[in-house]
Amino acid sequence: MASASSTRSTPSSSHPDDSIAGANTILKSADVWEVTVPVTVKGRYIPGIRQPNHRRRISIEIHSLLPSFEDDSMGPVSSSPAEKKKSARKSEESEICYVRFLYPPGSMESIAGPLLKEAEKIEGFADAVIKKRLLSPFKDEKKETTLQHGARKNNDEGSSVESMLQSMDESNKKELLPFDGWFPRYKISIREFQIEGQKKKELNVSFFHKGRKKEKVLLFETESGAKEFCAIVEKNKKMQDIRSKRRLENALGGIKLESGEELTFLIDICSGTDIPRSDIGKNSDPMVSVWFNGVKIHQTDYIPNTEDPIWTLRRSSVFLWKVPAIDLFKSEDCLMFEVEDFDLGSSSTSLGAFNVSAKTLYHWNGERREFALKSLLGEKDFGKGKVALRVRRATEDDIDFMEKYERSKNKKREVTTLLQLKGGKGTIASVTTVYKKKAKEGPDQGKEIYLVRPGPDPKRKDSTTWLTKEKIEEESIAQSRNWIDIGSGNLGKIFLEIIGCDGLPNMDTGGAFGNKTDAFVSIVHEDCMARTDVIADTLSPRFMPWSQRAFIFNMMRTSSQLFLAVFDSDSNPFSQHDFIGRVSVDLSNFRNNTVYILIYNLYKTAKCEPRRGAAPLGSIKIRLRLELEDERTLLLSNFKLPVSVYVNVESKKDFNVIHKTVVGNVDLKRYGLGNINSYVNELWSYLVVYYFLEDAFVSLLLWRGRSNLTLPVPRIPSFTVQWKHLTFPLHSIAAFLTVISVVENPDLLPSVSFGCIGWLLVATSEKRSKNPNPWIRSKSFGYFLLSLILGKHTTGPQSIEPNENVDAIEANSTSWMKRVKDAEEKANQRAIEYAKEQEEYWSEIESLGDGDISTKAGLFTIDPTRVYLYPVQEWLGIICDILRVVRNVIVWEEPHYSFIIAFGSFILAFVLYFFPWGYLIKWTLRVVAWVIFGPWMMLADKFYFSKLESETDEQKMEREGNLRLARRKQLENQLLEAQIRREKAEKLKDFKQFMFGQFVSKVNITKLDRSFDIPLPESSATPYTPKSLSLGELAMEEAGYRRTRINGQQLVGDMIPTLFETPSTEAPLGKATKKTALLKGGSPGVQIGNDSYVAAAIKVGSIVLSAGAVTWFGIPLLVYFVGFLFPGNGQKL
Repeated sequence: MASASSTRSTPSSSHPDDSIAGANTILKSADVWEVTVPVTVKGRYIPGIRQPNHRRRISIEIHSLLPSFEDDSMGPVSSSPAEKKKSARKSEESEICYVRFLYPPGSMESIAGPLLKEAEKIEGFADAVIKKRLLSPFKDEKKETTLQHGARKNNDEGSSVESMLQSMDESNKKELLPFDGWFPRYKISIREFQIEGQKKKELNVSFFHKGRKKEKVLLFETESGAKEFCAIVEKNKKMQDIRSKRRLENALGGIKLESGEELTFLIDICSGTDIPRSDIGKNSDPMVSVWFNGVKIHQTDYIPNTEDPIWTLRRSSVFLWKVPAIDLFKSEDCLMFEVEDFDLGSSSTSLGAFNVSAKTLYHWNGERREFALKSLLGEKDFGKGKVALRVRRATEDDIDFMEKYERSKNKKREVTTLLQLKGGKGTIASVTTVYKKKAKEGPDQGKEIYLVRPGPDPKRKDSTTWLTKEKIEEESIAQSRNWIDIGSGNLGKIFLEIIGCDGLPNMDTGGAFGNKTDAFVSIVHEDCMARTDVIADTLSPRFMPWSQRAFIFNMMRTSSQLFLAVFDSDSNPFSQHDFIGRVSVDLSNFRNNTVYILIYNLYKTAKCEPRRGAAPLGSIKIRLRLELEDERTLLLSNFKLPVSVYVNVESKKDFNVIHKTVVGNVDLKRYGLGNINSYVNELWSYLVVYYFLEDAFVSLLLWRGRSNLTLPVPRIPSFTVQWKHLTFPLHSIAAFLTVISVVENPDLLPSVSFGCIGWLLVATSEKRSKNPNPWIRSKSFGYFLLSLILGKHTTGPQSIEPNENVDAIEANSTSWMKRVKDAEEKANQRAIEYAKEQEEYWSEIESLGDGDISTKAGLFTIDPTRVYLYPVQEWLGIICDILRVVRNVIVWEEPHYSFIIAFGSFILAFVLYFFPWGYLIKWTLRVVAWVIFGPWMMLADKFYFSKLESETDEQKMEREGNLRLARRKQLENQLLEAQIRREKAEKLKDFKQFMFGQFVSKVNITKLDRSFDIPLPESSATPYTPKSLSLGELAMEEAGYRRTRINGQQLVGDMIPTLFETPSTEAPLGKATKKTALLKGGSPGVQIGNDSYVAAAIKVGSIVLSAGAVTWFGIPLLVYFVGFLFPGNGQKL
């Protein structure tokens, strides 16, 4: 062995310790001893065994703390250079002492053979642990240490120093310079290092490394060397408190902690990027372990086979960590995050780690930050990889959620009551139950009476158990008693009541014996779903006002549809509910404070082929009313981009119901030639629009009257006025004036172009408003303009009688169908002619031959078309969706977007009207011509372009390298944005699956149906006239009396998102009620409320007039009295 005397090593230049094994430090000085670390058996050193050359060095090092490691996104710790210098000086004053083991350079040869011969003499050789130690003297047993949240590998001493040196980066190799190339293995805080005993030159020591206690024997050459080592260890231990105090002051950096303060952090391990591989041929299975003071406090699940993992709630990404504030700032290495590659059946491989300082944790407020991975001391450095974190102080809601989450891991989720069906019957019960009989007494004696389903009125059981068909119809129209308030929006409320269905097909067998359809209605709107009770064994179910049939949906978007579907209930848990038909209720053209009785035909889907001639599958009758807060707010909400909305359910059976309610029984996402054919037919149908545009252009060009104008015509003999309807070619006049203006003044072209867009949309709105069917008419441009200016419409509620204009509707429908048929025949005729021309052309080409003389071999494949046609199907679907959106805007099916585009076009047209476009274009071209083609371009060539040609290879490489670096940075930013979007989506999906259910169904916010569901002519609309209530009754109603409030599934926030909660009461803060107009006369608070626009205008006008009168008459009087009392001052005034 070498001399045991200590060597004082003070490096000439400080080298930062960049490896992750404690705080980020700079080595100041070190005392080094050469020792031997012998093989031990059960923790004992046996001198009789011939020892291998376990030559080591052990050093006691004094380090200065560097400013805490931060990632680039966090910016500098100190804002000014002076503060940075002051912080660095304080860090150098803060010292920390480590004990380090050093390995010699060069490889270590295996000595298993000699050890085996010596081991045969030892009693207990059969012990597996002893055998393993003797066979692998340079490796500790791969024993797993169970900690708080999982397992930790302990592969501590590696197989060879050379392999470790090869894997090190340059920053770690600098660490070897003060130690003559010896390799540092452990870096142990003096606090964790203990001398268990000394026997002459033999020392027994122990220390904690990665949460595991290790014991070793150190053999010094001389006893004095061992004593010197012990003395220096004892000296540094005595200085622990002083150094800890300095480190604490440096760590706090001016932060003042309260006595006994405890911090609870919410930590979210978001994702990893470019995680390195440790295995050959496959990606890593990364997981993250979190360490504090050598103890593992958390471990995520592993994500299999990925370079870009995303850890979610159920992958243990989120956890709470409670720590005393003083312990956090006293910690030497604070919080360490280590990424490992999970290996089943063996120890995990470290892929890198990083530290987060106490100050960073203390000030962190939930923003996303990325940290680069660095190698652990003695581990392979992969040189890449990042991990993103979010940290903030935990709130009471966070703590409550995490406690519920931990409790619910092993519990089954309860299904919401809205999905539980009540009222259904099995086959045997249906056959044996009597549903119809003749009344033997009472006012209905001799009449047929029917069993009321799902049950009688709880308040009138005797009189409502059996009713005649007429009385059942009468009862079903009555107002509902109990409402379910559901959803997450705040733009308005939708009051929906399911009245009944007619003409449903029988979906059950045994209809002759009374076993018929057990109907229920499923409703989906935005982020929520609901169901009615089941009405058993009837093809014309009626939902009673005391049953579950009334719902209040809160609106988030104006374009959201109300999806209704009728199903036949099946109580068998292993079978699906039978789908009957569905309907999409468009709410965008319904008016506020109007009660609608709507009847719709039911169809299987609205996504594919048109319904022309298809027989409906029954009908559904509903009552609907909108309660909108503010028309202006409703309109302006469309400036926000629509977000995807999803509904989660727990079972596959419920998912099937939700999916068919929204989409129908056709899945256009699945590959199929039928789906491709449907898309092609839809695209072909849009070509028919050409003939309608041709017709419109001819009408415009030939001044055929298309606009109706009502004018008063005086009648001279009777001195009266008669109103006459005239056909007025308004659009032709406007087109003529526009064209001649543009011809005379080309500068108006940009303004006219935008004006034409608005004009086109207004014209289509006008055409739609003239439709005899009131259910096809849309809100006009003027309606939205007044709503934007005044905040509400002035036309009042809507009123439509049943079968209104039914004859005109039939005639218009027949005429329209004839025009469509004629247009389609024209299109088909042209297609046939084109096909014949192509056939003749290709027949001539084939007769000439293609010049290929090789033999054509047939290829066999199971489905050769899928690989080529499925991408075509996806693109066709995207094109059809875009065309549907464009169509809906043009024909005012999306009236809010149509108005915004039209109004914006008119505004742009007005603004661009004042731009001198000709002048700008003329001078722009002049500047371009003079600058680019002038003689001064010789100077540009001399001072710039010629230098580019004469630049050296190094300059060229530098310039191209800067360009590549800029492009790469831009690409990295784009990839980061994509990673964050994917990360948010995955985490939100996992949260929703945990909170609401595993199965996810997307709900369309934008209207993407091919066909429109229009109410039948039997539908009606009447103004809503609410009943006046007392203050107490109104306050109870607005507070949710007889309403069940259920939140929707809209989540907001990061880390632990929370439900978007709609207020449980409608009354504003500080007021008893909101709708003061509904109060009875004489009730307290009846005068509370906002004035109408007319009353407000009168008040403002009177105030302005009063102020003007006072100014006009009061000021001269005041001047007169001042002059009268103070003559000198009065003259000055």
